[in-house]
Amino acid sequence: MRTIIERSLLTGIGLLSLTREKAHEIVDDLVKRGEVQREEAKDMVDRLIKRGKEERKSLRKLIRDEVAKGVDGLDLVTKKDIQKLSKKIDALNKEI
Repeated sequence: MRTIIERSLLTGIGLLSLTREKAHEIVDDLVKRGEVQREEAKDMVDRLIKRGKEERKSLRKLIRDEVAKGVDGLDLVTKKDIQKLSKKIDALNKEI
């Protein structure tokens, strides 16, 4: 029963925007309605916050990966490319 409630919460409130304060409010409301025991409340809040952090981390990684793919597809000059060229230019200038 508890996992069903947690899943509903995660879906309904937008896990990515969940703050500790908001999690406390939601869990306190569940306690008042008798859907969660007071003893379970702190653990539930902690699990919700942990899951929110994990989801935000996963989303950041996904965004980074997608941006990297997009940039690679544009065939732009990178800082690494410029550094390689700079080294080649320096080497050629030494030969002169």
